[in-house]
Order: sequence, then structure tokens, then C-alpha cells
Amino acid sequence: MKQHKLTIDSELKRRPADVLWYLLLAGLSFLLVSSQLDCADDLSCTGPGPGMTVDEPFNVGQGVFLVRAIRVYGLGIFAPESLREIFEHPNYLPDHPPLGRFLIGVAHESVAAFAGEDSRPFIVTYGRYASAVCFACLVFLVGWFTFQRADHQAALIAAGSLLALPRLFGHAHLAALETPTALFYTLAVLAVVRFWDREQAPSKKCACLTGILLGLALLTKIQAVLIPIPVIVWAVWKWRQRALLPLFCWGGVGVLVFFLGWPWLWFDPVGHLSEYLGRTTGRAALYVEYFGTKYADRDLPWHYAWVMLLTTVPLGLLVCSGFGVTQLWRDFKTDQQKRPSGELLLFLSMLWPLMLFTLPGITVYDGVRLFLMVFPLLAIFIGLGATTLIDWLNSRFSQRFAIIAVTLLMLSQFTGSLFYAPCWLSYYSLLTGGLQGANAIGMEATYWGDSLTADLLAEVVQEVPDNSIIQIAPILHPAWLQMLQETPEIKRKGIQLVPFESERPVSQYVMYFQRNPYLPELLQPQNSDRWTVVKEITRQQVALGRLVSLKASR
Repeated sequence: MKQHKLTIDSELKRRPADVLWYLLLAGLSFLLVSSQLDCADDLSCTGPGPGMTVDEPFNVGQGVFLVRAIRVYGLGIFAPESLREIFEHPNYLPDHPPLGRFLIGVAHESVAAFAGEDSRPFIVTYGRYASAVCFACLVFLVGWFTFQRADHQAALIAAGSLLALPRLFGHAHLAALETPTALFYTLAVLAVVRFWDREQAPSKKCACLTGILLGLALLTKIQAVLIPIPVIVWAVWKWRQRALLPLFCWGGVGVLVFFLGWPWLWFDPVGHLSEYLGRTTGRAALYVEYFGTKYADRDLPWHYAWVMLLTTVPLGLLVCSGFGVTQLWRDFKTDQQKRPSGELLLFLSMLWPLMLFTLPGITVYDGVRLFLMVFPLLAIFIGLGATTLIDWLNSRFSQRFAIIAVTLLMLSQFTGSLFYAPCWLSYYSLLTGGLQGANAIGMEATYWGDSLTADLLAEVVQEVPDNSIIQIAPILHPAWLQMLQETPEIKRKGIQLVPFESERPVSQYVMYFQRNPYLPELLQPQNSDRWTVVKEITRQQVALGRLVSLKASR
């Protein structure tokens, strides 16, 4: 069997034109994502996409705040008094580092420059282009890295599989921090694999340069703190005490970049760092539906992360990744010296977040959102596993049969990204019988408000009379409802959106998304005889968002 180990092939000369394949694939990815970004009839050059999610108003608002502050202060922003005025301003929210939101702000202001004037302080759809660009960069990064370490066949499958992972593809349509985090997390890990996987420990210069990428990852979201553990284990295993100086340089530069890149930390380093880290453990619990039971995020069973990963990756891609991991194990067993390879670091970096979320008391919620950064690493093993499968089929049948069979298998894996649009965050694989099977066994059908899509909002606006009152549920944060109220068509028709009150409904119309742990009892499926469905969005006969009309109480 042909070996597809992730090693530098010194005999294969990489042509400059080879990079064009992955640039083209990245460009295609951007076009596919940007064709479905509109959350509320905000922009004519893109089609209707997912509804506005709960976190997007914060991310776009904070990103716009940072970019406009830079524009106002200009070069004077580097003055200590200017930085203090910005980062201690009441409107600044230091719940996350600034890099991801800054990119969202840059995207918003860039699109706004061409879209024309608007009375709203910011528009969520504009900020979504940041995730679209980051996703395209991620496709290029995964493809080019895999090509450098293996071949075109594995690389094209690995990069293409990112488009066939509906949950990852869905997050690329949102002005959220998950896609920038996945990009910089993957970039930091792949840089270590690419430049550290040598016989000798990396030089101080190499360690410092790759440490810059670690710092950028730390500046996106808290998940980046998971990067060092696998790297430390792998490096010490590989070089013993010779790894200590490179690790110190790498980690030191990473922390320095993190500190320099977040001026909010400068004014009270210990206090603000403690405040930042404390937010991840000191906030109120979020509730999750898992196998029909309502859990607080800290009380979920240990297997939640594993089950969610295994049931949200298309089954064919999951099988291919299994071939890739199996090949890793075979290569390790045949290595007489049992030296940890770069591919082993990839595997450890993919495994460690899942192991962390297995530990008791660690909060996890919202499906795969908190560990979305493992999906690009999984895609590399999908590419390697697919080529291993081709070799296996080729040895038993023919090369033509092998290529056709695997090509058809890969193409079939895109059905989730096609048929769930734009509700990709509701995708479940054949392991649960799709969304319908997952819903039947009590898994969350949706959780973030994305199922109140632009198309559904347009139908709702057409259905209800002018100046109507529509009750909304569930309200996970008031800012989300406030931004929903600013939707142009809703304002034009004088429609008022208010929180749903089950005790004293103020209107016959209620619009909600199906997040069961937070849904009032009146809107639960068992009480469907108390309301009539007016409009709804479904996938696989499962309702994800609805406008209902309450029946008069008897």
C-alpha cells in the first residue's frame, strides 16, 4: 500500500503554478459563502442567509467601535491617553480579545463604503464578510499545507471537505468569532508542524516567528490557550530537554503578542487578565437539550463533545478520517525509533480540545461551536484517509474504479451543505438518521436564532398587518431583539417586536426558534393545540423557526 505520511518530499519539486489550484478553490469558497449572507434584506448583492444569531450584534458592534475609533484618532491612537479613552470607554466590551472583532469591523466598514448610507449604527450582514474571507483563507491553508506535506489528491479532498462540513460551513456565514478562531488556531498549529518537524529542535528565530502566530490565535478567542499543551508534549517527546528553549521562545513571543495586541490589558495587567479568564468560569449557566434531558452546561455527560462531533460530520467524511487516523497509527508502529511525527501533533491538537470538554465541570454548549477549530485539522485526515482508500481500492480493483468510487463518495457528502441551507447549524449526519432522527431522540434542532432566516422574516412581514405586535421567543439577550427590531421591512411596516409573555400575551402573533430548554411551555410541541402555525421553516420535517397565531383561551 502506498504510504501517505505527512513528511516533506524532497524529491518532488513544487511548481509555483501549483498554488493556483488552492487560490481558485479559496476564491470559489468565498463566492459560495458570500452568495448567502443576508440576514434581513440588508444588502442586494448577496442572497438570503441564516438569521441573525444571538452573539452577532455584540461582535459587529464592538468591531465597528474599534475600527471607527482608529479612524477618529488616526496615528494619535498610540498615545496612552487615547488608548485609555478607547479601551476604558463604557461602550467597550472586553469579554473577548480584539482581533476577531476587529476583522469583523474592518469587513463592516469596507462593505458599508460601497453599500450607501443607512440610519442604523451598524448592520450585521456587512460584518459577515469577515467570516467569509477567513473561511476562504482556511480552505487555502488546509489545501496548501496538505499539498506540501502529501500530494494534490489528498490536498484537494482535504480543502474541499471543509465545504462539505455543514456546521463549519454554516459558521462561515455568521459575524461570529468561531471562523476567525478556527483560522488562527489552525494556522498556529500548522506552522509548528511545518517548521518544527525536523530532526533537530527549531532555532530560536524559527520558534519566535511561529510564536507570533500563537499570539494572533490568542488574540481571537480563549480556545487558543489549548494550543500549547499538545505542542509541549510533542516537542518534549521529540527532543527532550533540547525542546525547552524553543518552547520558551515560542510561548514567550505568543504571550507578548497577545499582551501588545490588547491594550485593555496594559492599564491593569493582573486585574484585567484575571477578569478576562474569570468570565469563562463565572458566568451564568447555559442550558442544553441532550437526549431529551435538559442539562446545565457544567453538568452535561462526559461524552457530549464526542457525540456531537461524530454526529455532525457527514458519515463518508468520518469514515475517511478514520482511515487517515489508522494510517497514522500504522506509520507510528512501523517507525523503529517511535519518533513523534508532525502528523501526530496534528492528531494531538485535534484530540486535546475534545478531551478537555470530557472533564467534569468544564462548560460546553451550543453543539460543536466551542470546539469548531478541530474541524480543519480533521479535514487534513479526511484528505489523507481518502487517498489511503483510493490506494486500497486500486490494489483490489483498478485505478479508474478507485478514483470514480471515491469521487462519487466525496460528492455525496455535500448533500448536507446543499439541503440544509441556510440552516447549516441544524445538521446531523446519518448516524442519527439526520435531523429528523436527532430530533426524535431529543437532540437540539437549533440553538442560536439562525433559523429565523431572511426568507422567513420576509414571509412574516408579508403575512401580518401593518403596525402589528409580534412576540418573540426565546430572548437570550435583549440586544438581539433590539437589532431584530431594526430590520428595514419590520420598521417600514411599523411592526413592534416584544418579548413573549406566556401569562399575558399582548398579541396573537408569536415568532420563535426551536431552542427547547429556553422555550416557554405554551410554545412547546405538546401544547400545539393552543396555537396555529402561520409560517415556518423546516428541514427534514422538523420545525426550526415559526410564526404562530395563538388561539383565544377558553
